[in-house]
Parts: sequence; structure tokens; C-alpha cells
Amino acid sequence: MEPFKICLVGHSASGKSSILAALQNKAFNPYIPQTIQSNCWKYTHQNRSFKIYDTSGLDKFQKSTINCLKNSNLIIICFDSSSKRAQIHVEQWLNIVRTYKSVTPIVFIGTKTDKALKQQNEYMQRLRERYPFYLTSASNPQGVKDVFRNIEQNLIIPNLVVERVQIRRREDEEVKSGWFCFC
Repeated sequence: MEPFKICLVGHSASGKSSILAALQNKAFNPYIPQTIQSNCWKYTHQNRSFKIYDTSGLDKFQKSTINCLKNSNLIIICFDSSSKRAQIHVEQWLNIVRTYKSVTPIVFIGTKTDKALKQQNEYMQRLRERYPFYLTSASNPQGVKDVFRNIEQNLIIPNLVVERVQIRRREDEEVKSGWFCFC
């Protein structure tokens, strides 16, 4: 059986690499270098095999990130919950994911809650209502592991067998005439 593929996507410095490091039981490093293209971690838990891809949030590696979305079973959009621009970053990544991988389940993880702005806006509240939504900090590795355990129990295990549909990017002319799915 193929490993269950999870892609971590999000703006640069949103905490994706720190989340992956926490899952690997590595000590928290606030100065972790930026990811170039993508990193992959493979692990097995309860006889299930998983691959988690930590993708680059840098614009110059966006093609690599989009390629990583292919054949993914779950996409996790990470965002820095302490950033005043979090809503803009979330919207950008949600648009990218919807464009290139519209049938794959999406989860949101707000990171850096240890230094988060303590304001909730309506946009984030709407995300909570529409998608699985978590807040955590990689400085608390147990919190990160709890989030992933929750994702595994509530999203992955019930939907382990996912029917795949081939999706291709819509062209402007196709948008006018409808959306194409080659099933």
C-alpha cells in the first residue's frame, strides 16, 4: 500500500519546517533555515505509512510546491497566526490549492501561537466553520503531535481510501464554458 501523502504548504516562514521538526522529535530551533523546494519525512504509525512533505513558501519555488501537491491525500495550509498578514497569506495559498488540487481535503494550522496576536477576525472564524482548523506552536512539540494525532484519527483513518480524480488547470476559455474533470 502506498504511503498516505501529506503536503505542508504556506507562506515562507509560516512554521512548516518547525512543525515537521517537532514531529521528528527534534529540538525547537527558532532559526531554522528556509526550505529549498521540499523536504520529505516518511514514518509509520499503527501499521500505516505516511509521507509528509515540507514545501517551500518562496515564490521562486512555487512550481516545485505545486508539483508536490500532485497525488497528495491531504493538504495542510500553515500560517503564522502572529502575522498581521495571515489572512492574505491564507487566501493566497487557498487559491493555489483550489486551482491545482481542488478535490483533496484541506486542513489549516495556525502556528506560532506562543507569540500570536490575540485577535480573532471574521475570516479566520469562517475558516474554522468550513475546514478542520488547528492552532499550535512548534515550541510545544506535544501540542504539534496532538494536532497530527487528531488529524489522523478524525480525517485520515475514516478516509484512508480516497478515489483519485485527474485534475488539470483551467484555462480562461474553459472557465467561461465550464470546469473540466477527466474521471
